[in-house]
Amino acid sequence: MIVKIHSRGAGSGSGPVDYLLGKDRQREQATVLRGDPDRVCELIDSCDFARSYTSGVLSFQEPDIADSEKSRLMDEWEQTLMTGLDRDQYNCLWVEHRDKGRLELNFVIPNIELQSGKRLQPYFDRADRPRVNAWQTLTNDRLGLRDP
Repeated sequence: MIVKIHSRGAGSGSGPVDYLLGKDRQREQATVLRGDPDRVCELIDSCDFARSYTSGVLSFQEPDIADSEKSRLMDEWEQTLMTGLDRDQYNCLWVEHRDKGRLELNFVIPNIELQSGKRLQPYFDRADRPRVNAWQTLTNDRLGLRDP
């Protein structure tokens, strides 16, 4: 598994959600695993920040992993990225893609802390990359996953 955080993050909520699910929400081999696409769009559109969302992907060489393992990985990833926050303080959309011949777990996080309405920055590359790389390495070792 590799973790990729996209450099994008500006614009309306329809941009990342339409990419993940298709404009008509009928993209082949795309499945919402967790979250509400419409709510994510609303939250992103409500942000007045230069970067209104954070997105990325957990990409696997393995063609599939158990649903329970996917859920565990999503939970662990959110805890790694949102250290110190409770689940009700942020929103996250998870969409599974299988159209590239491998499993991808894509995520979009509106950059807004839900309790206060203040800006939330889930990932700052210079500060967070070592922690993200450590999580990726430990997770790959623990589960016997390979880099695609």
